Amino acid sequence: MIIKDISLTNFGKFSHKIVSLEPGLNIVYGENEAGKTTLHTFIRGMLFGIEKQRGKASGKDLYTKYEPWENPANYQGMMRIENEGVNYRIERNFSKQHKSFRVVDEDEGKELSESEIEALFSGLDENCYYNTISISQMGSVTDKELEVILKNHAANLGSTKSMEIDIKKAFSDLDSQRKKIISENKIGEEELIRKSIKNTTDQLEISASEQNTIVASIEQKKESAKRLTERKKELSALDAKRLEELAKQNERKENLYQDVISLTADTEKYSASLEQIQSQKSELEKQLTDKGIDGRETMDWLTDKIINRSNMPVAFIILMMACIGVAIGFMLGDYRMMFYFQYWIRPVICIGAAIVFLILAIIKYIYNKNKRKKKLDALKDLRLVMDRLDAAKHEEVYIERQLNSKREALENAQNLIRAEEEKNIESQDYSDELKSIESREREINETISKAQWVLEQKKEKDIEAEKRLEELNVKLEKIENAKIEISAIEEAKKNIEEIANEIRNSFGKKLNERASYYMSMITNGKYSDLSIDEKLNISVNGKHALIPVSKLSKGTIEQIYMSLRLAAADIIFEKDKKPILLDDAFAMYDNKRMGNTMKFMAEKMEQVIIFSCHTREKVMADKLGLTYNFIRL
Repeated sequence: MIIKDISLTNFGKFSHKIVSLEPGLNIVYGENEAGKTTLHTFIRGMLFGIEKQRGKASGKDLYTKYEPWENPANYQGMMRIENEGVNYRIERNFSKQHKSFRVVDEDEGKELSESEIEALFSGLDENCYYNTISISQMGSVTDKELEVILKNHAANLGSTKSMEIDIKKAFSDLDSQRKKIISENKIGEEELIRKSIKNTTDQLEISASEQNTIVASIEQKKESAKRLTERKKELSALDAKRLEELAKQNERKENLYQDVISLTADTEKYSASLEQIQSQKSELEKQLTDKGIDGRETMDWLTDKIINRSNMPVAFIILMMACIGVAIGFMLGDYRMMFYFQYWIRPVICIGAAIVFLILAIIKYIYNKNKRKKKLDALKDLRLVMDRLDAAKHEEVYIERQLNSKREALENAQNLIRAEEEKNIESQDYSDELKSIESREREINETISKAQWVLEQKKEKDIEAEKRLEELNVKLEKIENAKIEISAIEEAKKNIEEIANEIRNSFGKKLNERASYYMSMITNGKYSDLSIDEKLNISVNGKHALIPVSKLSKGTIEQIYMSLRLAAADIIFEKDKKPILLDDAFAMYDNKRMGNTMKFMAEKMEQVIIFSCHTREKVMADKLGLTYNFIRL
């Protein structure tokens, strides 16, 4: 598998970042915080995924650390690889809400199935990746600790092709596990538990028999109660019919009582109204009598008399005309005397008297007119009184009729009430028998309730017994499983011992050969042979002596560590192409060691990706004239 390019769509600090890689040597350079570790983690994530941890661990896990700074829902990327001449595209969304993963065959344009993906990545898992093709410096580990790590790597690679199992600790762990299983599962109590299981089972069988008896008794009582209920229904139906008739009769009587109350109130109301109208009529008649009017004919006669009577003052008009005639007579009596003053005195006096009578006639006319108007107004008021009197008479007749009608209806209602009270509904009264049935029902129900209470108590005890039995069975099952585990532990110890013996004969020889080859190549022949003895002690063959690893420098031990990992990768991946990822792996190397190693890798490895925060790798590659792909972050 060769990585061709990676595309960080949204991962950590990167957004739409594309990095192209080449076969052979690739140097990825960046200062601290530039994103080298992010890029390295992205490659690992594209191959194996990054899961969100739970609980307190979720705050510091890789998922949270590299979750995009912006738009965290778009937490994804793509990586293109080549395997056995076929180009593939890996697409992965890391977001826990939209998690997805797929591999596309770009040459054929199809998406791979799960089985095809497993076949593509066969032999590569996360532990294998971290312990073979992904190599970083060993850091501040002491020489003694490095030696122990190398011994465990050598032994574990031989049996499991993985580095997550420490075989040297296996026997100690298995013995501790055996003691723990015996202690936790209390294997010595097996017989006591089996006896308790038998006693509990017998107790449950006895309880089941007793419960069956109680249930049969309850069913018998329920049947009796059922018969009583049916009889109660029959009697209740008959009694209900009687009560229905009584209710209807009471309803009729109640309605009649309401009618009597209503009619009585109406009668009293109309009587009071009649008295009021009669009192009003008497008062109106008295007003007319006081004015001398005994009827509407008298009223009409008086009205006609006043209307037809003239307002003119005839006497004053006649006197005025007489005075005018006398004046004319005086003037026409002797016209020869017209020129004398004394001649005009008498006519003027007559004319003056005529004027006085004219004024008096006008005053009298106005006076008569006002007087007639006052009389007409008085007659108008009296006519209103008479109209009110006529209205009162009509209302008196109407109220008398309504009063007689209400009195008649009241008498009829009272007669109907007496008829209903005299009517007797004849039917048998079942109330006493119903009371007796209800009493017997209560007794039966109390008996059933007591029996059910006893039954519930037994069931609760059975539940406790079943729970105890279940716990005992779980304990017994745990003991049996523990015995199986102990047997498995013994078998595992035997198998581990056999595997440890086979390391030297099979895998150990092959591992030594490949590791020695790599050690020779990266040390330029200084150390050409690695040796792992029966006690897993690692030594190197120098030019003159066998040198224990504990006497070597850290740089040399780092080279041994890298040789073992490269040898393990060869054995695990066999002839498959594989990328080698170096994360500051040359930090403990001097320039000579680093140059030898880089030259060998550039010439012999299918693909090497070096992540570094220094430029020394680039400077060394230029010095050696190596062909490489340089990527600056």
